[in-house]
Amino acid sequence: MFHFKIDGFQGGFTGVDIFFVISGFLMTGIIFSGLQENRFSLLGFYASRANRIIPALFVLCMALMIFGFIYLPIQDYRSLLRTVKSSMLFSSNFLFAGEGSYFDSPVHENWLLHTWSLSLEWQFYILYPVLLMAIFRAFGEQRVRGTLVLLAIASLAASIYFTKTHSVFCFYMLPTRAWELIAGGLAYLFPLRTTKRAGYALEFLGMAVIMASLSFFSEKNHWPGYLATLPVLGTLLFIYGNTNSVFSRNSFLQFVGKTSYSTYLWHWPIVVLLYFCGLLENWAYVAPSILLAFALGALSFHLVEKRRKKPRETTKVVLRYAALTAATVSAAAITAAVAKDHPGIRFASLEEGQPEYTSTLYTQDCYPNDFGAADCKLDYGEISVILFGDSHAQSTAAAVQLENRNAALGWALAGCPTLRNFAMDDKKQEKKCHGFIKEKLDILKNQYPGVPVILFSRSGIYLDPSRENRFRVYFNGKTNEDGQSLESEFSREYVNTVCEISENHPVYIVRPIPEMPFSIYKGLSLKARLFQGTSDISSPLEHHEKRTKVANLAIDAAAEKCKAQIIDPIPYLCPNGQCMGSKDGESLYYDDNHLVDHGNVQLKGLFKGILRPL
Repeated sequence: MFHFKIDGFQGGFTGVDIFFVISGFLMTGIIFSGLQENRFSLLGFYASRANRIIPALFVLCMALMIFGFIYLPIQDYRSLLRTVKSSMLFSSNFLFAGEGSYFDSPVHENWLLHTWSLSLEWQFYILYPVLLMAIFRAFGEQRVRGTLVLLAIASLAASIYFTKTHSVFCFYMLPTRAWELIAGGLAYLFPLRTTKRAGYALEFLGMAVIMASLSFFSEKNHWPGYLATLPVLGTLLFIYGNTNSVFSRNSFLQFVGKTSYSTYLWHWPIVVLLYFCGLLENWAYVAPSILLAFALGALSFHLVEKRRKKPRETTKVVLRYAALTAATVSAAAITAAVAKDHPGIRFASLEEGQPEYTSTLYTQDCYPNDFGAADCKLDYGEISVILFGDSHAQSTAAAVQLENRNAALGWALAGCPTLRNFAMDDKKQEKKCHGFIKEKLDILKNQYPGVPVILFSRSGIYLDPSRENRFRVYFNGKTNEDGQSLESEFSREYVNTVCEISENHPVYIVRPIPEMPFSIYKGLSLKARLFQGTSDISSPLEHHEKRTKVANLAIDAAAEKCKAQIIDPIPYLCPNGQCMGSKDGESLYYDDNHLVDHGNVQLKGLFKGILRPL
């Protein structure tokens, strides 16, 4: 429900934490009882896990490979094949950890993002039974219990300590997630005997805690960390309840539980499809898609999972699944190479392609510099305006030149806020930004007196605490600064910088350009192939307003104190409460945030009347 954006389930990502606890409880029971009865086989355990996990995952990967072969652009298809390989090798959590936060938009474009939890679980169960066997046989079962308690404490402590500073690693990686699986194991190793009434109470309390987790947490929280103890505790209480209640007797819930693995596998590609088509906010599509996820899960359960045979000759089973995995990985690698070298073999060979980033609405002459910035003169004649900022100053320049009969200076460096003083984790980027900003501020102080300066900035990327990126700023050495302190420091520094410019120039501040949730041209391409028609993609204005609230407050403060004027593109790009990603079937954006010519044309009239007459 969380992935389908259902209200009340904003904390639905805690379902993975719940799953880890239950998994740890069940698997520890299998391993420990086998050790106690001297019948545990390590190879047999691996064979059983492979028999449980791989068949349905393999079918999903094959289905996505076929789907992508027909419908996806070549680069997206090659990306899909790369994640097929990492998913089948149970290493996808490493791949996704390198791509950014689980909650960020670019990662959500991955069709197999949800396999990170399968990979982590698999890694755990490669090591876990070996550890239990070694300690059990060397020191006895009591030492097993004590060791697991210590490991759980160490893992939880690491999760709490590092989550705020290294949240991506902590979210995806085993060292900071192992405590959740071990917690389930400890519930098995330390059973709690209760009366029936107490069991009902524990079960009810556990469900209440779980529902609170689903409802009150959100992607804005640092996760897992100490907050994850709440859904873990709720799950442990539910397990300890151990009653024959309506939850365990209900036939529908039993069926949902049986098919949950297959449903989990199939639901995420459906979410990505809706996401790419701009339909994830449309209940007319979301409701049947939820039903489709359950239907595909049920089909996968009956046609794939139920047809698994219980492994008898464990060596053969392990070798069979190892061969299947190797064959799938090889097929994905070969297909990626062939699709790249021979694009004509694919049904999706007629690539619509990404829109041109470079504008055809003006000419430009750019100068080399030490910062890798776009330092350009736009069109011909005397300089009548200066465009200054990050990459949005470059991508929105065409809208200015539509109104400008003379030349403009364009100063743009991607990933650099218009601030004289700030810090970033990426020190190389920080150094470039400081040099670029200082050079241009010094020029504005001594040259082009009275020439208007228009400021552009993708401010949200520099402030949003949920974004794991190298462009996030901080002040006064406070790398973990967030909340009101960060907002106050950002506003203060922004006002100071704007006022410095306004001493010698009229200043116009452009409010942030709306960002889309994904690359619009990809969504248009997929929709056209799937539905054989042309339709547009938009994003709710309220999402943009929420994302840019702090930036707009800083802009308001600068306008008031520095006598700057505000230019608002929202009336042009977001009519009727929806921000346009495309119009008449043509993308307004190069990706998800940079306007192209078709987008800049929508802004015609926005800059009229502010340019200096020559």
